[in-house]
Amino acid sequence: MTNRRIQAAAVAATAGGGLLTAAMLQAAVAAGAPGTDAFTIDGTVFDPITAAGTPGFDPVGPLNMGPPLLALGGGTALGVLHLAPQSFDVYNGSQSLGSIDTNETVTNLLGFANTAFTVLDSTPADGGDAAALPVAGTIYDVLNLGGGFYNVYVATPGQNGTVTDTLVTPFGNTDLSSLFTSNAANPLQPGDAFTALQAGNSSIGTDAFSIGGFTFNPFSGSGDSVTEGFTPVDPIASAPPLLNLGGGQLVFSLAYPGIQPTAFAPQDFEVYSGSGSTATELGTVKTAVDVANLLGMTNTEFIVQGVTPADGVEASQLPVLGSVYDAFNLGGGWVNVYTATPDVTVDGTVTPGTVHDTLITPFGSMNLDSLFDGINAANPLDPGDAFTGLQVGDSSLGDDAFSLGGYVFDPFTEFGSTRTDGFHVIPSLLGAAPLLNIGGATVGIHGAGAPINFSPQDFDVYSGAGSGATDLGSVTTSVNTSDLLGMANTEFTIQSVTAADGVTDAQLPTVGTVYDVLNFGGGWQNIYIATPGADGTITDTLVTPFGNVDLSSLFDMFNAANPLDAGAAFTGLDDMGAALASDPLALFGF
Repeated sequence: MTNRRIQAAAVAATAGGGLLTAAMLQAAVAAGAPGTDAFTIDGTVFDPITAAGTPGFDPVGPLNMGPPLLALGGGTALGVLHLAPQSFDVYNGSQSLGSIDTNETVTNLLGFANTAFTVLDSTPADGGDAAALPVAGTIYDVLNLGGGFYNVYVATPGQNGTVTDTLVTPFGNTDLSSLFTSNAANPLQPGDAFTALQAGNSSIGTDAFSIGGFTFNPFSGSGDSVTEGFTPVDPIASAPPLLNLGGGQLVFSLAYPGIQPTAFAPQDFEVYSGSGSTATELGTVKTAVDVANLLGMTNTEFIVQGVTPADGVEASQLPVLGSVYDAFNLGGGWVNVYTATPDVTVDGTVTPGTVHDTLITPFGSMNLDSLFDGINAANPLDPGDAFTGLQVGDSSLGDDAFSLGGYVFDPFTEFGSTRTDGFHVIPSLLGAAPLLNIGGATVGIHGAGAPINFSPQDFDVYSGAGSGATDLGSVTTSVNTSDLLGMANTEFTIQSVTAADGVTDAQLPTVGTVYDVLNFGGGWQNIYIATPGADGTITDTLVTPFGNVDLSSLFDMFNAANPLDAGAAFTGLDDMGAALASDPLALFGF
């Protein structure tokens, strides 16, 4: 197995790109690197070591999935809980510099592998210089685009931190640093999304902004310890420069809505009606904040979790509990502003919440309510929305029973001694409304026991339907849901099976099997199924009103039923460099 390395010369950007010289590559190859999984970034060789002390990468369990579109693993919760720790021995060529401890975020986007790792601390080699090791907080990211194309991003932390981004290709490299100046090594700044909405009223606060008919002034603390402004948000998952996610909120879904999610990034606001000298203080609100940086553009969403009216003010004058406010700063004075209030149920009668979306531009504002009024991010996610085109419509089964992969699944939940038919709703984990809302999580640290499933769902399982249906037993699963511009996606993974009398476990879905349905609407759905193991199978079918299309060959490179492979992002880099060094013209067919 050849070394998985980015040659030091390959990563150093050449202005305007161009072929790397054979001499430079030969020098890098000659330096060598220990271990078959070693790779080089900016002249530093990283050799991964597992938690058990053996060479290689530790597998990374999924945090949230929607295959084949996206699988996300690792990351950091609450700023301190590192979900995918990974150690590296570090070298300058063959000279040992010491070791570093890092935390990874691993993503797979439509089959493209991406790994980011952030340096947590370092230990120099005996007699070595600690300054020769990467600085704590430095983030490295490699996106493997396939065919010898890779994007390599490096950022160092701090006000004077540096950012470099290089597109590595078989034909030479291109420096993209000027395109991607956002520094993923630093905390995310929620206020960046609201710069075009700022109220411009110094009597309220320099960071005060207007949205949804209110003026919000961010602060933290209380009494004599109040700090004005937004609290920076640590990333929960990073894949820079494409995406950086921070904030989030989590709760055991079966306890929801009785227990509200715990905010990873809480933020308080003073709330006013109006602005300037006519502003009236209404009170304060507590919120949970989600921040996303997409290709350098900042999106901030906050969810109202508590309200405290000012003296003489009614709570009804403040934002409604559960309301969502979102601003996506596209730059140049363009901002998309989204607000939503949750549905209200009284004595079985549901009053729909309100949804408003406005695109603010330098030339005026555009009302986009009609495009997004069907996307209410203030309501919990319903896993059943993805399966509407697959429901069996069998009165002998539950109303939500659906057919998938040769089985009929009838959802139910058990919480304590209570069994409830149907799907249990899932609160948002991270949101950037109306673009994206994801829910569900499986949280675990390698070597720390079984992961915690925060969104369990049970199913009765049948073969066939109607009078010919055979009860096979039941399964427990972990569920992930997402809403992408109003399109519902639900993924569930089999955690355990309980066979009915006279039925064997082998007749039920295999433990670890992944089922995913993306509902495009209008009778169009994508169905992805994967079974675990080295010999696991992958099928992907596009269901249309005109017939089905087998897309398995497009997505068979990624098996979502297996742990994520952090090393996949670096595969083939050394092969590409070696080919250029030995015969550069071979890449052109000469």
